Amino acid sequence: MNAIYLCAIAHPWIEVSKKLASEYNIKPCYFVHWQSDKKEYFKSSLKNCYLQSLEDAWKGLGFPSDIDRYIFDEEELKSIAYYELIALKMMERLDPDGQSFPFTTRLYFFRDLLGYWFNVIESREIDLVISPSIPHRVFDYALYVVCKMRNIKFVMFQLTPFGSNSILIDDIDAMPIVAEDKTTRPIPSESIQRKIAEVQGDYSKAIPSYMRKHEDNSKRSYTLSPLPHVKKLLRSYRLTTSSPNTYWIENGFSPNETKYSWNDFYAMQAKRNKMVSTFVQFYERITVADSPEKFILVALHYQPEETSCPTGGAYSDQILMIQLLNQYLPDDITIIVKEHKTQFYSHVESASGRSLLFYRRIAQISSRIKFVSVDYDPFKLIDQAQAVVTISGTIGWESAIRGTPTLTFGRAWYEGMPRVFKVKTKADLVDALPQLPEQKNKDLQDTIMRFHAALEDNFIHAKHYKAYLNNDDVTMEKSVTNIVNYLGRVIN
Repeated sequence: MNAIYLCAIAHPWIEVSKKLASEYNIKPCYFVHWQSDKKEYFKSSLKNCYLQSLEDAWKGLGFPSDIDRYIFDEEELKSIAYYELIALKMMERLDPDGQSFPFTTRLYFFRDLLGYWFNVIESREIDLVISPSIPHRVFDYALYVVCKMRNIKFVMFQLTPFGSNSILIDDIDAMPIVAEDKTTRPIPSESIQRKIAEVQGDYSKAIPSYMRKHEDNSKRSYTLSPLPHVKKLLRSYRLTTSSPNTYWIENGFSPNETKYSWNDFYAMQAKRNKMVSTFVQFYERITVADSPEKFILVALHYQPEETSCPTGGAYSDQILMIQLLNQYLPDDITIIVKEHKTQFYSHVESASGRSLLFYRRIAQISSRIKFVSVDYDPFKLIDQAQAVVTISGTIGWESAIRGTPTLTFGRAWYEGMPRVFKVKTKADLVDALPQLPEQKNKDLQDTIMRFHAALEDNFIHAKHYKAYLNNDDVTMEKSVTNIVNYLGRVIN
């Protein structure tokens, strides 16, 4: 069995690939790795294994020189039209100002990626792709789509908020069924119980770590001192022999042609900062101070990111969710929309995921749609709401734990949990709405605990991804063992 390892950090994946080869005959043929790990991979003695840096892959570069692009005909393109639409939306993360990466260039880029991966799979006789994360960087999503076309097994790790624990899945649109009746434990481990208890308390103590990190970085980026900005200007003139490490697209060029100078890079950063300021000012003008008596909360996702695209499918266009809610909700229920706070942090990729048209279009759907401040306590909104609506966000899990039903329009790691309704069709929505009142504040503590115990039975406890590297709940050696044992058992 020949395998591609996608976006794999050197440790633990070099050792994992060797063990899977020796113990399960899963031969590593191709690695997409971070540039910072290049030396580790070259020293690893992975025989007959092609190495491509993740930084090159972002731009559609670094494919084997003997590989040409496969050209698709109309029938083949029809078969992947749904995925292509998602990919075009996904490319917002490469478009720094929302204007530099137009439709036609995006289409060329994605079809080129598909063509390269199609022939990589053919020439290397690939049987399996292993991805430590959900593919969401365009180049990895293109590989996922080709695997769908060719019926190649693609396994990926869904992260959870419980330390270094992930769940293995093989379909972006579906989670494994959690068999609560088969678990031998009525309650999950103490660490998960503590996490649940945090969510049942005050929001100040339950703020996700990534939110705290974004806020800290945002405060540093808005320092009043002019020194950092002066240093940037000096750096742009000093570093004439290098270029910034970015996957942003330069207006008028394709990704593989783009070469930002430091001056152009900082000019684009300034443009993005100005854009975000405009969004903030507009959003603050349309917010209301108080929430109505009866409402459903729509918690928008920070975009562009994996949790909405590709995880949401067509609902990565979050306006579609609100349009459907407006069509089917009773007239006496207000729709409260809350923007994700990270969307207004210009140091992250968020600037390219919004426009003023986005907010205007939502407001124009109906007069019963109201916006609230990004600083509004989400737990207070959850407790007051009739239901919470999200694609796959953590707020949906928090809501269900606190007693408010959740509607998820994408694949959430917690789907199947009591009080959580997955909505993909109008029929799903019509079926779920009458059930919401009886689910509100119903005592489901025992079944929620049992769900988490069953979910825990499916965990892979390992530092398999960059976001987990600083965790101290599992060693790297143990991570290798856990990944090898789990993958070997599942794949074979």
